Amino acid sequence: MPVPVGAISVSGTVVVQSGRVIEEDLFAAGSRVIVDGRIEGDLTVTTRNLIINGVVEGDVNGVAWSIDVQGEVGGSVRAAAWEMDVGGSVGDDVLSFARSLEVDGEVGRDVLLAGFSARQSGVVGGELRGELLWGLYVDGTVAEDIDVGIHRLTITESASVGSAVSWRQGLIGQNIRGWTARTDISPQADLGLVTEVRPIPADLSVRALRLLLQALRFVGLLFTGVFLMFVFPRPTRRATERAWSRPATSFLVGLGLFLFVPVAAVAGLFTVILAPVALLALGLWLFGLFAGAVPALAALGRRITRGRYGLMGSFAVAAVVWRLLRIIPLAGFLIFALVVIWGMGAWAMSLWEGWRASVDPDEVSPEPRAVLVEPGPRMELLGLDVPTSAGADEPPASIPRPPAPASPTTRSDDLDPSADHA
Repeated sequence: MPVPVGAISVSGTVVVQSGRVIEEDLFAAGSRVIVDGRIEGDLTVTTRNLIINGVVEGDVNGVAWSIDVQGEVGGSVRAAAWEMDVGGSVGDDVLSFARSLEVDGEVGRDVLLAGFSARQSGVVGGELRGELLWGLYVDGTVAEDIDVGIHRLTITESASVGSAVSWRQGLIGQNIRGWTARTDISPQADLGLVTEVRPIPADLSVRALRLLLQALRFVGLLFTGVFLMFVFPRPTRRATERAWSRPATSFLVGLGLFLFVPVAAVAGLFTVILAPVALLALGLWLFGLFAGAVPALAALGRRITRGRYGLMGSFAVAAVVWRLLRIIPLAGFLIFALVVIWGMGAWAMSLWEGWRASVDPDEVSPEPRAVLVEPGPRMELLGLDVPTSAGADEPPASIPRPPAPASPTTRSDDLDPSADHA
């Protein structure tokens, strides 16, 4: 039976102590993995914090919240992390998928990156390539090309690039109208050719395909809204009511979910127990980005149409208006984000109230009942139907009549005209 070749360590904290030598690959999982000794093979980890102060002769592969390489890695570093710092030396490549990457050490070959931002203050022996949502800051040395998609590119006077610097609009600029990239390149920097790579205008068939995909996405939103209203009518109506009656609270709840859920889900993926819950939460969050706008659009449609077309008609009208507003440069994206976050909060409030009602039904307010008016002569005189009750066979109780006003008393001297005052 084949068995894996290598050492496996699962613990709260995995430590390779200084002076210890592991003569094979190491597979480690724990809240923290610290390497102060030497690993003669590869290191594969799943952890919250990875700290390398010693030597790894092979490659480093893993998923972590933070990675700090201050020692020596003979091979490549391939990792996904929230933040990553390469302050030591890496013999081959660095492949990073991280929110923040900082290279202030030495990399023997290329740096390939994808994330939010990056800083290159060390020495890169090959190329620096990747896609960043925000910016790249370069004040170190890159032996060959820089080719990045960014929103902001900063190259200081101490930077040195052996070949060309090519930059282009990042993902934000490509998908949000009016969002343009900016550069701040020092004229004292030692650079080769600096060029902006502009996208080639798409031909008619590509533009037609894009329009078709946008139309299908819009139809998918309409179908999702109608499906939710048919299959889950009570939660959908409750979410619409919360978006209508408590818009500020719904937006704040949605904003918290929009920011907190992905961070908590990524952190939960690094634990064995919480990994299934984290995957479920991340899936619901992704679905909320698509279907979160349904209750918010239904509430907006009620205000636009004044409730004349019902819930589905109001939702369809608001969805059309919402799609047209997205054409506006930059403002269209902000409107899109506000509606989605608002709707996510309304969904969360609706599901929370439904769960509380299922756990404690006494907290649900009873349906108001119609007041039964007792039969009386006034209803009969007006020609109204007299409601029947359980005691209809018994004669109605007599209604007491108010006593007649007493006649004014008379005095004998009032009747005698001859009575005069002296």
